[in-house]
Amino acid sequence: MVSIEPHPMAAYSGYHHREVPAEDAELTHVGPGTPCGEYLRRFWHPVGLSDELKDLPQAVRILGEDLVLFRDGQGQVGLLAAHCSHRGASLEFGTIERRGVRCCYHGWLYAVDGHVLDTPGEPLDSGLQGRLYHGAYPTQEYKGLVFAYMGPPEKKPDFPMLDAFDTPGYRAVAERQGITPCNWLQLAENNLDPVHLVYLHRFEEVRAKLDQHRPSVDPSRSLEEFTGRGLDQWEAEVHDLRAQTRQTSIEWYETPAGMVWCWTRRGVEDLVWVRIADFIPPNVDQIPRSLPLSEEMQELDFDPPRTTTWTVPVDDTNTMGYGFQYHPEQGPRRSRFQYTGTRLNGRTYEERQRQPGDYEALVSQRSIAVHSLENLGWSDTGVRLVRKLVREGVHDVQRGEEPRQAIIAPSGRVTTYGHSVVLRVPHAATPEEDKAQLRATGRQVLERWHARHAPELVL
Repeated sequence: MVSIEPHPMAAYSGYHHREVPAEDAELTHVGPGTPCGEYLRRFWHPVGLSDELKDLPQAVRILGEDLVLFRDGQGQVGLLAAHCSHRGASLEFGTIERRGVRCCYHGWLYAVDGHVLDTPGEPLDSGLQGRLYHGAYPTQEYKGLVFAYMGPPEKKPDFPMLDAFDTPGYRAVAERQGITPCNWLQLAENNLDPVHLVYLHRFEEVRAKLDQHRPSVDPSRSLEEFTGRGLDQWEAEVHDLRAQTRQTSIEWYETPAGMVWCWTRRGVEDLVWVRIADFIPPNVDQIPRSLPLSEEMQELDFDPPRTTTWTVPVDDTNTMGYGFQYHPEQGPRRSRFQYTGTRLNGRTYEERQRQPGDYEALVSQRSIAVHSLENLGWSDTGVRLVRKLVREGVHDVQRGEEPRQAIIAPSGRVTTYGHSVVLRVPHAATPEEDKAQLRATGRQVLERWHARHAPELVL
């Protein structure tokens, strides 16, 4: 058999690129019994919104399991295996009662803990009622989100209370971001990849200018205009933005909660914007918003994360986003860029081609990205670190050990680091010295934050 290199160094080598290897199943498969699935089940995950639990059960799919979420007549929340323990009918068609949910088929009644409370079609001495337990998972409600723990009952960790949940001057608003049809790891990695914020999101403004010359936007525009004036302007702006980005500092650091990226760049005059984002294994991120230009042009003492987001696997090829958006108690809060979500937003295919966002970039990697076909570089440091942290956790569980959890401070909270500041830092004498100064400034902001919020923990 002839051995073919996965990345031949030759022009027009499509023939040698046809084979698609298998995905990295250890990190991407999430069903019961899979290595990553068992790792992820050692953590609390959001599975629903509190205000949607009314008089009907909800069918949900999480980590490859079909489940039913409901609130009984006493206000307790249950998360049960979907199929009735009697004959397998789905409890999503059941009736919510005061003490649980009753199956539509033969009337078996299940409590939120799975206890079979009633089997009305059976004789009273059958021994079924009160003896059987249906599959059920513990739940916890917090600020409008319903969380579940789906791992071994004896291994259940404390619910992680992040300090960001109660940021002074802001309120946490629960949200569900909908399903993205790709593997969960693609979304988790995306959030530790600050470089894409430039070439996908900051390019929104450059792509919008190019639209003025596109025949696909305005049929009166000629292809010659697009390839002439349009691309001249595009190439000049791409060159400028690339040069600006290379003068910024991007660093990744480990923290007691997980890890952060710290992106420090110059704005106007002597202003410097330091932006820090959290990744809390296995699937929580906190990313500061993209400041509108008007806010980037003035000093800013503190701007909290835009959101706390859980990247929750539905199954191997679908992912749900849940989280909290942080709204100021006074006034609006805007971000600079528009196409930063993982939704289609009703745009046509051509509109998505002209102005792609996270959805297009993530889903088009394949339903499960194939890591062995990638060519990772320095800008993928965060991607490598996410995979490393997850793989270490998977291996911990396989060895019978406890996976790493975020360290809880004596306050009872998990100290997180995601935020932005804009401060004045005079320019250094040379571009090289200035980039080193930016790197030092970002590190100082991170260390000051740690000293103020978690001095008893090692950074």
